[in-house]
Amino acid sequence: MAEIEVRDIRHVYDQGTPDETVAIERINLTLEDGTANALLGPSGCGKTTLLQIISGLLQPTEGQILIDGEDVTDKPPEERDIAQVFQFPVIYDSMDVYGNLAFPLRNGGVSENEIETRVQKIADLLELNDILHSSPSNLGPELNQLVALGRGIIRADTSAILFDEPMTDVEPARKLTIRRRVKEAQQEFGITALYVTHDQHEALTFAEQVAIMKDGNLVQYDTGKNLYQSPVNTFIGHFIGSPGMNLLDCTLTQHNGTPRAQLGPHQVPLASALEPHLDLTWTDCQIGIRPNSVTVQVADPHDESSYLPAVVDQVEMLGGFQIITATLTETSVEVKARVAHDFAIEEGASVWLSFPASDLQFFHEEQAVTA
Repeated sequence: MAEIEVRDIRHVYDQGTPDETVAIERINLTLEDGTANALLGPSGCGKTTLLQIISGLLQPTEGQILIDGEDVTDKPPEERDIAQVFQFPVIYDSMDVYGNLAFPLRNGGVSENEIETRVQKIADLLELNDILHSSPSNLGPELNQLVALGRGIIRADTSAILFDEPMTDVEPARKLTIRRRVKEAQQEFGITALYVTHDQHEALTFAEQVAIMKDGNLVQYDTGKNLYQSPVNTFIGHFIGSPGMNLLDCTLTQHNGTPRAQLGPHQVPLASALEPHLDLTWTDCQIGIRPNSVTVQVADPHDESSYLPAVVDQVEMLGGFQIITATLTETSVEVKARVAHDFAIEEGASVWLSFPASDLQFFHEEQAVTA
């Protein structure tokens, strides 16, 4: 178990050449001892580069990596007591599953009795008992990933484990089972874990805290709940959620002392607590609201102050719910709303939408404005 600190890390590929590429601008991040974390972001955002710097596979251009307060920036991977599970696990086909699990212990001079005990514990935890004497060549990618995980955590001195897109080659139906076993192993041994993925569902179901990257920058490091409810900018708002947050361009106005967002001819009340933090001269403003917070009404509510008229453009059935896409009348503003699977609605129908002020986010120049 270990605390991992990423301190002022910056990395440039091909520095000083015409092909120079800044992969990481400057990142500070602390992974607390024994916690499950995820590093999430779109392809090319720098997350794999950061993972390789933490593991020691890559030397950063600037900055330090500290493990339990010790600077390990110049130490090779084998001296960091960090295990890594890659997209495509390195499994030794010349050994059975038992031999693969026992390999790092035998290399470390551990007695056969202790090896037997630890292999059995790992096999019980990851549910590998039935295949201990099978050849990895006869197993699917999901089982080989579990073998690689077991080999990574079997050493008593493993302080952290890093996962680099481990579900890439795993069938969708098996991913949930694999994640459950990985999570149970992390909790059982109290290992500090960092799970790198571009899939928000994987990140949010595995990690206690998620670090989201974009263009080489760390944008927000927070719990899944806070990322969803309190995004620091429009990127997080849109990136987290399926579908993402509605982000609607607006201007600012006031009505009877209450701040409002102007959407064409329509006004949307904002939380009064925001008023001291708003400037009516601002431009480049957006309001954000999650689809599940949008109230949809088919019957005319006769209350223009709370509901906005719209026309339904599209209705999508997604399992146990529907996603409605509607355009506010007299505007080109599209809004997505989540409704129950049995909500009776058709494309072309007139509806009225309400945005509760308590669920609205306000953004200025793409950054969240909070009370």
